[in-house]
Amino acid sequence: MVIFVDLDGTLTYTADVKYKEFKDGLRDFNPSEIPLFQGSIDFVSKLKSEGHRVIILSDSHPKYVRSVVEYYFNVEYIFLADKPNTAKTLSFILSDESLNSLYQTQKEDFMIIGDSALDIQLGRKLKILTSYIHLYTEGNFSEADGIGNYRSIIKYGPTFIAKSYQELLNIVSNRQGNLLSIEAASIGRNACKSVKFWDYRDREHQRVVAFRCLARQENGSCDKFSKADLYYQIDNPQRKNGDLAIMAKGVENYLQGLQQINSYKWDYFTYVSDKSSTTPPNKLKEIFDLISTSIPKITLFEWDENMTSSLRNEKDYQARQSFIRSHLHIKNSGVSLERKNIIVLDDQLTTGATAFEIRKKLEEQNVGNILIVTLFYMSLLVLDDKICPRCGKPLVIKTNRKKGSKFYSCQPPQFGGDGCGYIENIN
Repeated sequence: MVIFVDLDGTLTYTADVKYKEFKDGLRDFNPSEIPLFQGSIDFVSKLKSEGHRVIILSDSHPKYVRSVVEYYFNVEYIFLADKPNTAKTLSFILSDESLNSLYQTQKEDFMIIGDSALDIQLGRKLKILTSYIHLYTEGNFSEADGIGNYRSIIKYGPTFIAKSYQELLNIVSNRQGNLLSIEAASIGRNACKSVKFWDYRDREHQRVVAFRCLARQENGSCDKFSKADLYYQIDNPQRKNGDLAIMAKGVENYLQGLQQINSYKWDYFTYVSDKSSTTPPNKLKEIFDLISTSIPKITLFEWDENMTSSLRNEKDYQARQSFIRSHLHIKNSGVSLERKNIIVLDDQLTTGATAFEIRKKLEEQNVGNILIVTLFYMSLLVLDDKICPRCGKPLVIKTNRKKGSKFYSCQPPQFGGDGCGYIENIN
């Protein structure tokens, strides 16, 4: 496997702005004075010993990169990479015959490991695997990189998320087994992996509230395992039973793993009910019914009867929150929810408005722990570097909602862009 590893903030403890003059080549230094994360040398050595080709990829000045890499790591390196632009990295790949051959045929054998949004964006543009490693907990970082801001980085949709070098080694050695649960299910693998978006510990009421997502709905360029094509099948009136089964299996695998690692019992498993006007009818209920679990299933939520409006028409967080607060209710089913631990399934996390309102409604019932699980979360847009041959504007990768196929689009004004309407299919 070919592994590009970021330097500052991933191997060296130097993402803080106080090291900027060193990284910019403006001050001389002794490489022995550069602080490392504990275990970073062993991590690189382990990757090399396992036969992987390790290339350090840095935006920093050649004088700095050369000194640090040759002193500590003794691997290939790229300096002034200009992340997330792909030109420098692609030039390196294309100039090496073996790398180029592998890149053209098996992009899943490439990975970028890094600690910033720039690393994830570059990997997505290259359509290779990305691993976000979250080592920093505090520091004075550049806002442009988003370093240390876990939630802002995961919104870019990394393939994997790790908090240690050991986790990264496990990911590299078993990539498919470490995919998000639904993404793994789509290729016939079992995994209990999710993206953690929020955890709240309400000590006053002895309650934990957690939000998790089981797949990425990519927006723009991404690696082959992201699942926008599968997401669009939820709303497709002609959706296939096989697609529903994949999503159900991903949830099923996640719940099974959750029950094995959790120290407390889940009392109920429910879902955000479909409105009477939903197309196709019972779009989430059909998936919910396919999920096999030992956790008792229950229908808790209902929308106002005969409501025809849609949450998608509410464009901002506050409007969505108000819509849900007014129109979604907990059923009077005669079941006591007092101190019960509840898992709620929804289709997608976009703004978080639905999840937070559901949390409030359940807390009003004085429930115990709350886990809100969504099938997908929308990643932030990452534009490809491909240019429209007609007008020269950047092309956007789109997905045909009915077929699930992808295509390049120079989005015209009627679809929210300023392009000429050029379309090119992606094979």
